[in-house]
Amino acid sequence: MTAKRVTIYDVAQQAGVAPSTVSRAFSRPGRVSAATHAKVMTAAKQLDYRTSTPETQERSERHQRLGIEVPDLTNPYFAELVSGMQEAAHENGYLLLLLDSTEDEARERQSLESAINVVDGIVLAGTRLSDATLNHLTKRIPVVVANRRVAGLDSVTPDYEHGMGQAMAHLAETGARTVTYIAGPVNSWSDGERWRAARVAARAHGLLIRRHGPFAPTTFGGEEAFEQFTGALPDAVICYNDLCAVGFLISALRAGVRVPADLSVVGHDDIDLSRFIGGGLTTLVTPKRAQGRAAVERLVRRLENPSAHRTPVEGSLPMRLVPRASTGPREQR
Repeated sequence: MTAKRVTIYDVAQQAGVAPSTVSRAFSRPGRVSAATHAKVMTAAKQLDYRTSTPETQERSERHQRLGIEVPDLTNPYFAELVSGMQEAAHENGYLLLLLDSTEDEARERQSLESAINVVDGIVLAGTRLSDATLNHLTKRIPVVVANRRVAGLDSVTPDYEHGMGQAMAHLAETGARTVTYIAGPVNSWSDGERWRAARVAARAHGLLIRRHGPFAPTTFGGEEAFEQFTGALPDAVICYNDLCAVGFLISALRAGVRVPADLSVVGHDDIDLSRFIGGGLTTLVTPKRAQGRAAVERLVRRLENPSAHRTPVEGSLPMRLVPRASTGPREQR
């Protein structure tokens, strides 16, 4: 009977360290302490671990780099998300290779194709590619998706349903009766989820809701959304993100609209800028740093022990409403 082959996971368990530490002890000894290196070597000797096995050959090809795709690094939301990813990557001994697609699908495809051969796995933080394309990608390299759910892939998403429920309840309390959702990019999964959650929550609180857009997820997109309104404004708007909400809010104020007496404005993401517009922008807080950390940690677990993570894991993180001066009681006329 053929004896079971010893793997780095066996050595890691024997030495009481992570599999990634065993890999570094053999391939990059200078990146572990002398004491840890000695423990790993002792465990390997005790188990008769042979570095020439296919398992070790496969591990020695690791780059210790992760690819991180974002649609727009100038958006403060993604900057904070990447910051959380950076923390988790550093703690696990990985470097990040940043891929900014600038909301360009062709550029995203090209960047991912170039990165496949120089990274161990990829986190997609705001991909605009189709589900079929993403499923094909994950057959070539481990992938975790943030801000989107794709059948067959690991994902980490905000709880849009809970967030929109809070937002609609708050607007109903201020006396709003009509709400408009200012939509984001047409091929954005999170935009579709926010609109779906907004409709459900609006009905639950007796509010009339309609959609306006799509618009670019930028301050210019928000300005354009305001300029394209025809007829009377609604009682409140909920924008795809804070940048769009800031552009919309500033355009409304320039046009003489009183906020919130005539119009309440709500954003998404709680970027730093949202606290400094007027008395502050009411917004839905997304746990950006925690989401970034969770995505990288999940990818690292899949890389370090693929046999233990054969089925995809979907997780959602809580959202909460932060009321500020851009929402409040409507002035009755």
